[in-house]
Amino acid sequence: MFEKISDVMIDVSGGVVSVSSPRIRRLNDDPIREEGEFILYWMTSTRRYHYNAALDRAVELSLSLEKPLLVIECISVRHEWSSERVLTFVAQGMVDNISIFSDNRITYLPWIENHTDSGNGMLRKLSTKACAVIIDDYPTYLPRWIMERASKSCKVSVEAVDSNGILPMSYADKAHKTAYSFRKHVQKSLYGALSTIPNEDPMKGITTDLTMDTSRFNEILEELNIEFPPLEWIWRVAEGGSVGKKAMAPLDIDHEVYPVETMRGGYFEAMSRMGRFLDHRLDNYSEGRNDADNPAVSGLSPWLHFGHISTFRIVKEVLQKGNWTYDSVCVEDTGKGTRSGWWGLSVSSESFLDQIITWRELGFNFAHYRKDHNTLDSIPNWAKQTLNEHRDDERLSYTFEEIEGAKTGDEVWNSAQRQLLRTGHMHNYLRMLWGKRILEWSPNPETAADWMIKINDRWALDGRDPNSYTGIFWVLGRHDRAWGPERPIFGKIRYMSSANTKRKLKLDGYLSRWAEDAPIPKSLPR
Repeated sequence: MFEKISDVMIDVSGGVVSVSSPRIRRLNDDPIREEGEFILYWMTSTRRYHYNAALDRAVELSLSLEKPLLVIECISVRHEWSSERVLTFVAQGMVDNISIFSDNRITYLPWIENHTDSGNGMLRKLSTKACAVIIDDYPTYLPRWIMERASKSCKVSVEAVDSNGILPMSYADKAHKTAYSFRKHVQKSLYGALSTIPNEDPMKGITTDLTMDTSRFNEILEELNIEFPPLEWIWRVAEGGSVGKKAMAPLDIDHEVYPVETMRGGYFEAMSRMGRFLDHRLDNYSEGRNDADNPAVSGLSPWLHFGHISTFRIVKEVLQKGNWTYDSVCVEDTGKGTRSGWWGLSVSSESFLDQIITWRELGFNFAHYRKDHNTLDSIPNWAKQTLNEHRDDERLSYTFEEIEGAKTGDEVWNSAQRQLLRTGHMHNYLRMLWGKRILEWSPNPETAADWMIKINDRWALDGRDPNSYTGIFWVLGRHDRAWGPERPIFGKIRYMSSANTKRKLKLDGYLSRWAEDAPIPKSLPR
């Protein structure tokens, strides 16, 4: 008999405790500097205390070297899609982390680049005083760039640690091309992966105070000419509304992409939403996830994207709710890629696990092994060929401004786009239609991909994510197969239409809610 999942996750794994862990990889050949003054954890994507493999590793080094631990959660405003929406959501998570880390005896400092301090070289400077640098291992966008830059600029041991999903990204030796192939990989690898799950509480059972001496830390900051923005300013950003807007006004960011009042970032809000999903929606997930007005979904993708909550916790809760043990699985189907029936759980629970593990982690797998994951080069050859054969087909064209502004002649599509503009997220099923219609209206496939990325990365709270690029390039044939009959513009790419969508979903309430003249909701389905 295998242990229950709660035992596997907490007792058997014991957290990430060794550099030999498949979640840890060395980014350079520089040694650990034992005479350094602290362990530096540079937090870029796993923005949380709980179930954080990088924090586990940092705590381990801190204890073994008897040095304090310094956690810096940082966000730059100089990346392409920096906006009030993104900055507010991250700052709200920082406010939660201030109290959580303080309660657990670890020195934590949030840092937001501002108009008076760009923070140039701060990681490099702090690394000169560190024994070692730990950084989040994330396979795309800004966190990946920071990680790769740190490997060159820090002249001390730099380790990247993967807290992205149930399976370590290193478990696969290639980018999987289909969900079916990756699902087989999940089934074969799950039991071993459970032994790598990080601790729910990295400081559980540890009595040592890992905080830094405040006076010495202030001396180091003065010596290195580093300033942190006042916590009061971060709290003002996190407050949102007119207070937050005034605090962010001097910043060179996208002020048109405003914060969403109904989508508060941070650990505590994520936990609340997860609880409501488990209690009221999970049991209806398979049938109700495509409900237009109140879909039976978790709605947690923004919090997952920013690392405010982990899939480890969500999956554990789903499995415990179903009284799952590892011997519940259908052993005969292990490694066959069976979509349902393998877990030995309800249809809805299995459907949800397939989404949060298979489909979500397929995106991380692909981005980890393919640097071209956010380009048209990443789609399969059959898709390239069929799109090329139909690139000159006659089509109804809109400008980018008309599409971004929801000014097309398709009211179903316009409603989905308005939902994205106003709330930072979009109905799951309509997001697929959203991409298919952009392909249909764009001058060519290259432009379609570019426009989808620009709109999604700018407006979506869960944009700039491996899952975002999975969805966008699925529209163009990635992780899919050729379909018939062959159609204009699409060729053999899977086709979707608004007319078919209206027949499939009950959209009257949705269309009314997201009409052009409808007020922005004061509250969203929670």
